[in-house]
Formats: sequence, structure tokens, C-alpha cells
Amino acid sequence: MARCTILAMTTRWNKHSYICPTCDGSFEMTITEYRTIDQELCPSCFNTLVLLSVVDATITPTNEREKMETTTPQVMTLDWIENDVTTTKSYTESDIRHMVWQNKTLLKKQDEWYLKESKLRTFIHDVFENSDDQESLTEIAEMFDIPLTKEMEVTIWVRVDATVEVELSGGDSFEAVEQFVMDNLTVDSYGSEMSINNFDIDRVEEGAY
Repeated sequence: MARCTILAMTTRWNKHSYICPTCDGSFEMTITEYRTIDQELCPSCFNTLVLLSVVDATITPTNEREKMETTTPQVMTLDWIENDVTTTKSYTESDIRHMVWQNKTLLKKQDEWYLKESKLRTFIHDVFENSDDQESLTEIAEMFDIPLTKEMEVTIWVRVDATVEVELSGGDSFEAVEQFVMDNLTVDSYGSEMSINNFDIDRVEEGAY
């Protein structure tokens, strides 16, 4: 009786480790040694990944059937409420990584925009009054919602005629009436374009003019 020996062919595998310099994601990919990779893209932000290492990941075959471990992707389910309507959405880890990257990019662009807008606002305010082309500056200010205003310090003299109730017996002296006016009279403004910093009552006189 002839005895035959069957040799199992072992396929060699390599584990490639990557990192994304844009969104800081880390990834691993296991492929056969016969396959070459020219360039891998980040699944979150689609930028080019940087290769960190390549290590042997070969699994020697055995006589027993090995069950492949199936990894179930982690999923986060969130409820969103908009216009009193609840919407349920599920997000994978890749979705969340992509949203984090988008948020970081948006915040960076937002900061850059505010910096440029602040410089433009300062420039227009500094040159507007002496400019020979105020019409063009006005159009630019309207495009970027820049108010063409400035703050001025002013002093306002106001005369107030008021009626104060006093005792008939005349027990309260006029000095008490003057103190009452100083304690109760206030000055304020309705328009948001003006704010009262302080006010001073110079004198109180009896009689109406």
C-alpha cells in the first residue's frame, strides 16, 4: 500500500499599519505578501495615509477548522429632535471619525474667517472718512455686514420739569426735596445706539419755567 503525504501550502500575510496626518486616525490592513500597495486613502477624510510598519501576520494552518472571528462594527444610535419631530439615526465609528474631522476643519475655517473679517472691519473704519471712494467701501461693508458706525463721547445738558408731593405743613425743608429728587431721578435711553454712562444733577430749583 502506497502512502501519500499532502503538504499544505501556507500563504504569507503582512499587516500594514497606517496613520492619517489629517484626522489622526489609525488603521491596519492585512494583505498577502504578493499584493503591493502604491497608495492608501483614509476612509474618513480621504487623504493619503502614512505607512508606519509592516509585520508578518501569517497564520499556520492546522488540522482543525478554525472559525473566523467576525467583528461587528460598533454603532451609535442617536435621537435628533427638529420641529418637534424625533428622528433616529445610527452612526458607525467611521461616520463619527469623519464628523469629528469635518468639525475640526469647520472650526479652523471659522476662526480664519473671523480673523479676516475683523481685519477688514478695522481697515474700513480707519480709512472710510478720508477715502475718495466711499461708495466702494460702502458696498464692501454691506457684503460683509459691517456697520459703518463709530462711537463718540458727548455731554448733554437737559432740563427736567417735575412735580414733587410734599407735606402741607411744610415740615420738609427744600433741602429734603432736593435730596429726594437726587435719589429718585434717573436718566436712561431707549435706543440701543446710545448708552448713558453717567449723569449728574447740578441743582434743583423751586418753581416751573
